[in-house]
Amino acid sequence: MIAPAGRKLGKYDIRRKLGRGGMADVYLAQDTELGHSVALKLIEHSPDADTCDFIAAEQRGAVLQAHLAAIDPRVAGIYESGNLDGFFFVAMEYIEGQDLSELMRQGPLEVEFAADTAISIAETLDHAHTLQVAIDGKNYHGIVHGDIKPKNIRVDNRGAIRVLDFGIAKALSLSRRLTRNEFGSVPYASPERLDLGEVNALSDLWSLAVMLYEMVTGLQPYHADSTERLERMIRSRIPPPPAPDPCPDALRRILNKALAPAAEARYQSASELAADLRAFRAGESLAASDDPDATRRTFARVEGDADVTRRTSRRPAEEAESAPPRPERRARAGVFGLFLRALAVLMAGSLLYGAWVVVSEYYLWKHGQQLQREVETEQITDPDQIWNKWTELSKGNSSSLLLGGSRKLVKRRLLAAADHVISEYRNGDIVYEKDWMRARTMAARALAVDPDDAARGKLRIAEGHLARINATAHPSLAEYNLAVEKFTEAQQLLPKSPDPELGLARVYVYGLKDIDRAYQVLQQAEKLGYPIGNRERAQLADGYRARADRTWWDSRSVRGLPQEKDQIQRVQDDYKQALQLYQQIAPYGNANDGIVKVEKSLDSVNSRLQQIEQPGAGN
Repeated sequence: MIAPAGRKLGKYDIRRKLGRGGMADVYLAQDTELGHSVALKLIEHSPDADTCDFIAAEQRGAVLQAHLAAIDPRVAGIYESGNLDGFFFVAMEYIEGQDLSELMRQGPLEVEFAADTAISIAETLDHAHTLQVAIDGKNYHGIVHGDIKPKNIRVDNRGAIRVLDFGIAKALSLSRRLTRNEFGSVPYASPERLDLGEVNALSDLWSLAVMLYEMVTGLQPYHADSTERLERMIRSRIPPPPAPDPCPDALRRILNKALAPAAEARYQSASELAADLRAFRAGESLAASDDPDATRRTFARVEGDADVTRRTSRRPAEEAESAPPRPERRARAGVFGLFLRALAVLMAGSLLYGAWVVVSEYYLWKHGQQLQREVETEQITDPDQIWNKWTELSKGNSSSLLLGGSRKLVKRRLLAAADHVISEYRNGDIVYEKDWMRARTMAARALAVDPDDAARGKLRIAEGHLARINATAHPSLAEYNLAVEKFTEAQQLLPKSPDPELGLARVYVYGLKDIDRAYQVLQQAEKLGYPIGNRERAQLADGYRARADRTWWDSRSVRGLPQEKDQIQRVQDDYKQALQLYQQIAPYGNANDGIVKVEKSLDSVNSRLQQIEQPGAGN
C-alpha cells in the first residue's frame, strides 16, 4: 500500500512498518513538527462500500479510544486523525516495550506478576465497559475490547502494563454479533462467542481468564492439535483442568470461577474480578469468588492441628517416663494420623459429592426426556421455543450423554428449519434476505447443539447467500469473493449436495461475470442429481449474453485488424447460445425481452461479419 520507509505524509516521516490489521497498516513514524514518534495507522481511501464502512468505524473508534485514554493511562493516547494524501490516518501514542507473548515464550511467569498484570487489564476493561460518551449525537454506553490476548498486552520500558489494539471494539456497544471471520483468536474465545458470535463484556473477561491461566501455568486451559478440535473442545463447556501447582489455591479458585462453563456462574464484571485478584494479592479472603474446594480447605485445618496428632501418637511408656518422643517417631505418628483423618474426610466428602452427582444427573436426564417428549408430540413446534428450552436445559451440560436423545432431536428440528429455506431456493422459489438470515440462525444453533459437517455446511450456504445479496445491494468484489469462499467450503462439507453449486452459479453469472465457471458448477449440480430448470437456463442465457455484449464492445479496439473476425465470431457464438436458452424457457422471467435484444444484437454482428468476409465491403 505504501513504501515501508522513506516516504513522508504531511508532517509524518514513515520509518518502518509495525503491523497490519483488517484494512489498516500501522507504521512507526516521526512527527516532524512536535519531534516525537507515533504509531501511524493508515487506510487507503477507496469508493467501495467495505472501505467506506471500515473508515467510518475507525473515525468513531479514534474518538472513543481518545475518551478511554483520557481516563485510563494504560490505553494508547490518540494525537489526531483525519485525511491525508489519499489516506485516512490515526496518529497514536507509540509504546516501546515488550509484548506479553514474548515474555511467555520462556515459560510461566511469576504468580505475583501475573496477578498484577491481570488486575491492570481488568481495571482497563472496567473503564471500557462502563465508558459513557456521546459522539455526533449518539450515546455509547460501554465498549468491549474483543481481542484480549498476550500479543495485545505490552509491558512498556517502565514496567507498566499497556492494553493495545481496541481495533474491532472501538465502535461496538456492550453486545454485538460478529461473523466468524471477525472472531478474535480462538484459544481466547468464550464458548458463547464461538457458538453465536456474541461479543460482550463477559467475552472480554473469559479471554483475560485464559491469559491469566496461561501466565501462571505456561499452558492454555484448552489445547488441541487443530483449531477445529480446539473450538469444539471449548464449545463443549467441559470445565478445563484446575490450574496445577505451583498455582496458589486462592488463585486457582478465581480461575475456576472465571472459566466456569456457564456464563452466569462466572464473574459478571471486570470490577468483580479485579476485586478478587486484589484480595488474593493482599492475602485476604475472596469476596466474590465461590469456594468449590471445601474438602481441601478442611484437610488443611486438620493438618494444622499438630497438638492433637502428637497427643494421640505418644506411647504410654513414654508418657510415664515423661520423656519427649523422638522427632522421627513423632513425625511418623503425625503423618499417619493426618492420613487417617484426611482419608475419613475425603471418604465422607466423596459420598456426599457422589450422591449429589447422582441426583443432579437424574434430574438432567428426566428434564431431557421431558423436552424430547414435548418436541416429539409437537407440544412445541416453533424452532425458537425449542432452542430456548434446550439452552435452559443444557447450561454447562450440552455434551452430556444423558441428553443424547434430546440433543439429536433438537438438532434435527433446527436443521429442518434451515433446510426449509435452502430447499425453497433449490426448488426455484424466491428466497429473501430475511429468510437466509433465519436459515443462518437455525444452522448456527444446530452447530452449537452438536457440531458436525452437515450443520456447518448448511451454515456456510446461508452465509454465502447473505454475502451474495449484500454484494448485489452494495457492489463489492470482496463480498462476492466471500460468497464464493462460503459456497466452496460448503461443497467440501456437503459433497453430495447440489446447493453450494446453485449459489456459486448465481455469483459467477451476476457478480464475477464468469459464465464458464457458472456452466461448470451447474454441470456438477446436474451430476449430483439436480435437474437444471428454467432459473438456471435463464442464468446461463444472461451470462452468455453479457459476455457477448462485453466482447462486442471490446471488438472496436481491433476493428480492421486480423483478429477482429475471430473476436466477432466468439460474440456470435455467445449470442446464439443465449438465444437458444431464452427460446427454451420463454415466457419464463424476462426471456421474451432477452430474445428481442439478442436477435437485434445478432443482426449487427452478422452484418459486421459479412463486411469483413466480403472484400471492399468497407470497415
